[in-house]
Amino acid sequence: MQALGISLFGLIAYAVNFVILVVLLRVLLYKPVKQMLDNRKQRIAEGLNAAERAAADAAEQRGRFERELDEARGTAQAEVARQAQQAEQVRHEVLQAAEQEAAEIKARAREEIDQERRQVASELERQAAELAMAISRKVVGAALDQAAQRRLVDRFVSELGSGEGR
Repeated sequence: MQALGISLFGLIAYAVNFVILVVLLRVLLYKPVKQMLDNRKQRIAEGLNAAERAAADAAEQRGRFERELDEARGTAQAEVARQAQQAEQVRHEVLQAAEQEAAEIKARAREEIDQERRQVASELERQAAELAMAISRKVVGAALDQAAQRRLVDRFVSELGSGEGR
């Protein structure tokens, strides 16, 4: 080995140096790096677990939200239906009140027309009586006294009212 330029002492020194270097690297570098990698692996696993839990919570919250949204929609639809029913009821009540008021107005108008008709008929009878008295004064003259004229007019008016004078 000497002929090759390798000395036994140099080889042992290289081997001891190599063993010391391996031990030092293992103690000073390998264990801390391995521990750092293990810690990182653990943090990644915890992050993944946290992400899975967050996804599960999000899914649960989404389901809860959708249920609440469906419930709110149902409540809103029920409220809309109730409001529509109330509006229809109010419309019906207003329509009934308007019809009743229209009937009352018609009844009052008929009553007023009947009253006016009676007044006109009464006025016509009075004018007819005055006209009859005037005619009777001219035809009969002054021979009839006031009481006789009144009886004659009353008879004429009663015949006119009963329809015999037509």
